[in-house]
Amino acid sequence: MAGSKIVFSKGTQLTVYIDNRQGTLSALTRFLAKHGINIYGLTLADTEGHGYARLVVDDTEKARQLVEDSGELVAARDVLLIRIANEPGELARLLELLAAHNLNIEYGYSAGGPGDDKGLVLVPSDVEAALDVLKQDR
Repeated sequence: MAGSKIVFSKGTQLTVYIDNRQGTLSALTRFLAKHGINIYGLTLADTEGHGYARLVVDDTEKARQLVEDSGELVAARDVLLIRIANEPGELARLLELLAAHNLNIEYGYSAGGPGDDKGLVLVPSDVEAALDVLKQDR
């Protein structure tokens, strides 16, 4: 990635297990907003009758405690938070660099529109090793 602009850090993602029915996601996001929690990243997945929301928020510990205290099942996991140029080939170069160091991407999600940098949340097989690789490539 040498020469490319990349900003990265370690973050924490919350996974909240929720019913897969109308209004559940709305209630979760409204609940967090009511308590001053800002959501930076979100991805959703479903299984038979249930689902989960993976969230990156501005106050992870407060959000985790609030959700847990409300009776919902929540888990926390370290992730990589990355911002790269939203141009053809930039994501490929990043992923090739990590793969060259035997790091697998277990899952991830991204967002970005025309003219914006691409924001990525990646879950590599080893977050600390991935951070070291990115630091060395600066």
